[in-house]
Amino acid sequence: MNSVKLSANYRLYAFSDYQSMKAALPYMRSVKLAKRFTELEEQEIRGFVWRSSGQGYTNYLNPISTHRAKPSAMDSFITALQLLYKSNGYSARYVVVERG
Repeated sequence: MNSVKLSANYRLYAFSDYQSMKAALPYMRSVKLAKRFTELEEQEIRGFVWRSSGQGYTNYLNPISTHRAKPSAMDSFITALQLLYKSNGYSARYVVVERG
């Protein structure tokens, strides 16, 4: 199961369907968010993604470049999902954020 490190404390997992997400939950240590991607809101995500030093949120597709920081936490979260899509090969309908 592939994941993306959102910050020092949180990892993002993506699932294509509800059943696969539900099957994986018992194996995760401390789930902070498990939700359908279309139901996510900006304020839920802010605490999980890395904030670049006053310039916005991290662009996970290009984390080295600070001038390409994303203006919102949701944009940053979407770049993390795009990175997962590259490794998983399927779109994220359900997402899980785990602490650890």
